[in-house]
Amino acid sequence: MKTQTPFERLILRAVLHKVSPMVIRVLAVPDYLDLSSFDEVFCTLLGWDGLGFSFHIHGQEFTSFLRRTKVQRKTLRDFRLRPRETFLYTCGGIDLWEWEFRLLDSEAGGNGDEAPLCLAGLGAAPPEYCGGPTGYRLMLKRQKEGESMGTPAQVEAVIAMLTAAHPDRPLNTWDILREVMDDGLRSIDHRLEEYGPLEPNRFSLKEANQRLAKLRERGRYRA
Repeated sequence: MKTQTPFERLILRAVLHKVSPMVIRVLAVPDYLDLSSFDEVFCTLLGWDGLGFSFHIHGQEFTSFLRRTKVQRKTLRDFRLRPRETFLYTCGGIDLWEWEFRLLDSEAGGNGDEAPLCLAGLGAAPPEYCGGPTGYRLMLKRQKEGESMGTPAQVEAVIAMLTAAHPDRPLNTWDILREVMDDGLRSIDHRLEEYGPLEPNRFSLKEANQRLAKLRERGRYRA
C-alpha cells in the first residue's frame, strides 16, 4: 500500500467478547487504512485467515459480504474517531468472533510510522475455526476435564430428568439426544486433536510482529 501523508497513527485496543481468559491486543496503525486492509492487518497479527468481516461504527454496518456497503472506499480516517470511542469488528462468517476496539490515542505520523505494529497483548487468540466462543469454551472445558466431561452416567442422568419432565415424548427422542451428545464430544475431541493442546494464557509480542513483518516482506504496508 502506498504511504499517504500527512496521516495519524492510531493506537487501538481490541478486546475479544465472550471469551475467557481475556484476549486483548493493542496495536498501532495508520489512519489511511481502508477497512479491508485493517481486517487483513488484524487477522495477520492474530495468525488468522480472516474469511469475511463486518464493522459497526457510528451506527452503520460495513461488511465484506455485501458489495453495496462499499467497504473498499471507507478508511479509518473517515470516521474521525475520538479518544476512548469504540467500534465493533466481527471476524468470520461462521464463527463470528466479535472484537470491541477502543481508540486509546492518536498522534501525528512520521517517517517510519506507516507500518502496523502490535504494542501489547494478553491471552492467546483462539483457533479461528473452532466454532466461535462457544466451541472454544467447550474445547477448554474438555481439555481440562477430559473423560469426566459428559460421561455416560451424566448423560443418562440428564435424560432421566427430561423423561420425567416430558413423559409424553417418544422414546426415540432420547436416543437422538444421546447420538447428538456423542457426536458433539467427538467433534470437540477432533478439534482438540487438530488445534491442541490449547494454551489460553500464552501471548508472544515477538511472534505477533513477526507475522505483521511478513506483510511488509510482500510489499504491503511498508515502513
